[in-house]
Amino acid sequence: MSFDLSNAEIAMRETRLKSVVSYNGTIKSIIADSKNCKVKNCERCFSQNNTCLSIMVMDQLTSIRNLTVIYHTPIGCASFIPRWTALYSSISARTGRTWNTKYVCTNLNESDTVFGAANKLRQTVQEAYDRYPSDAILICTGCVTGIIGEDIDAVAEEFDKKLPVPVIPVHCEGIKSKVWATGFDIADYIVLKYIVKPPKQKRNIINFKNFEEKIRPFITRIFKRFDVEPLFLFANSTVEELSHMSESLATVSSCGALSPYLGNALEQLYGVPYVKTINGNGIEGFDTWLRDIARILHKEEIAEEIIREEREKYLPKIEELKKQFVGKTAVIAAGPGFTYEVVRVLDELGITVKAALSWHHDSKYDDEVVPDTLTHIEDSHPDLKVSIIDLQNHELLNIINKEKPDLYIVRHPGTRPFVTKLGIPVVQLTDEYQTFGYEGTYNFARNIADLFNNKSFTEGLKKHCSIPYTSWWFEQAANKFYS
Repeated sequence: MSFDLSNAEIAMRETRLKSVVSYNGTIKSIIADSKNCKVKNCERCFSQNNTCLSIMVMDQLTSIRNLTVIYHTPIGCASFIPRWTALYSSISARTGRTWNTKYVCTNLNESDTVFGAANKLRQTVQEAYDRYPSDAILICTGCVTGIIGEDIDAVAEEFDKKLPVPVIPVHCEGIKSKVWATGFDIADYIVLKYIVKPPKQKRNIINFKNFEEKIRPFITRIFKRFDVEPLFLFANSTVEELSHMSESLATVSSCGALSPYLGNALEQLYGVPYVKTINGNGIEGFDTWLRDIARILHKEEIAEEIIREEREKYLPKIEELKKQFVGKTAVIAAGPGFTYEVVRVLDELGITVKAALSWHHDSKYDDEVVPDTLTHIEDSHPDLKVSIIDLQNHELLNIINKEKPDLYIVRHPGTRPFVTKLGIPVVQLTDEYQTFGYEGTYNFARNIADLFNNKSFTEGLKKHCSIPYTSWWFEQAANKFYS
């Protein structure tokens, strides 16, 4: 596709990537439908919960250091601010840096909703600039701002001419898209449009798109072997560092769903190669990911050295743990960037996956190709059950009850308590690097072994707790409420 940064906003994933939030089928069927853009998104006549793309945008952009972020919303939308403050302060502290991004909320009320709040926004921008020195000011919207048609672009343009720092409008109303991962794309679009500059020279830097850079020392050490440095995006970076992304040697990612727009846009607009294969999860994933980076850098022999070292150190330990997993089964639920990756990892540990559940599905990424994480398991798992459930606990519990796995793997915490109350051990992949490489796979296997060897917690919960679903619901098809 063509990347046009002249528009005020980026197209949503439903339009660009033919993304859906409901589906039931198999690996074989969803890949076939994706190739033909025939994955049908069904409406739900009953829905329990959802999440918001605005939160994803704020999470990504506010992780950048030394910004002032104005959230032009009611105060309730700003409830995540303490979480972001705690998280990104700790990330910076681990590397000896200071994360000093400041938040300001305009606290829209009923009067603002009826009569507009452009003047309140102008006062807030000026006050924020006077109080908090920063490298840029972001004006971010919420659902109310979009519904009343608040013209934040005009206010941003007015102050961008007036102030010595960039004032950037960010259109991130939660009602724009049912696919909350669209928030990742909006954040990438803002950085590309307003921050990234055309390249002047190539630098020994690799753009590394991740969430929280929790294994920064490991990634830094690996890249150093190739004589390059990682630029972690966006957490802990500065506006100045991000402005040079176009001068990097390549772009890689820890999650396929996190970075397709950024990676493909940098490749097409500035010639920065984007590593699009499976990510570094598990043994095969790490080998493939590392070899692809080495191929771009023309240093294949270094990749083989690293792989050899990692195999010698961890493979015997992993093989020993696998003996405990014979005959075990699992269900995995996460975003599409992790679900199918972890299917591979569980395969490598000898655990049979009975169903792969994802919160949403992207038929194709911005390079117009079906995601590699999905096609990579097409031959080995053509009949694996696939459900796109959009964080719906009632659908999840229905599937879990029918499949009765020995283990449940989940990326996001909201579903964990319900499954645990069924007496099923749960591994939560809070850390995006929990299955990364040989060491991550080994620690992941140890975690699973510990759960299998001590089930007292889950058995106790099953005995003393109940779940809010009747036997009637468990007899129904999981997609009963689809139109």
